[in-house]
Amino acid sequence: MIRSISIAFAAIALSACVSVLPEQEAPEGLYRFAAPATTYPLDAVVAVREPEASRLFGGRAIASEDQAGSLRLVRGVEWADNATRLMQIAMLDALDDKGEGVAVAFESSVQSDYELVWRVEDLTLAGTLARCRLEATLVEAGTRKVVAQTNVAAEAPAAGSSNAERAQALASAGRDCAGQIAGFVSEKAVVEDASGS
Repeated sequence: MIRSISIAFAAIALSACVSVLPEQEAPEGLYRFAAPATTYPLDAVVAVREPEASRLFGGRAIASEDQAGSLRLVRGVEWADNATRLMQIAMLDALDDKGEGVAVAFESSVQSDYELVWRVEDLTLAGTLARCRLEATLVEAGTRKVVAQTNVAAEAPAAGSSNAERAQALASAGRDCAGQIAGFVSEKAVVEDASGS
């Protein structure tokens, strides 16, 4: 009898624990980068890797830096996918197929002339200012020889102070950063002709 009562109390206690767990808050809006304002042709096949990033910049959360330098997650807004995946897609969109070459996702395992290896250094908000900073390295696919490197940055002011407007500004800054890297890749990824000239 005592054993049955103990089991009943344990079951009640466990059900009470489950009911006090906080529910996961659903975001009010999911954001992605808009289509690029400018696209760039390629003369070679370039494999675009998903950029490296810290967990804070590379995941779905959107972070804001306060005046003391502390980073906090912005409530109610998130990226529609990992920020690094959205950045990779933005890069593939910014490199068009109007030239002799094409940009492909590295995961596709297509044989390429070059690879784009890059890193998200910053993708945060500072009040109503959105900031993006990237570093990129273009390497020869076969030899891994570094062809060129660059660092780019972009900022975009939010239209207002709401979290949705700030997230839209960050998406704009990220798109602009990716566009600058696309211009760099378009300029540097060239195929030498057979005569060596």
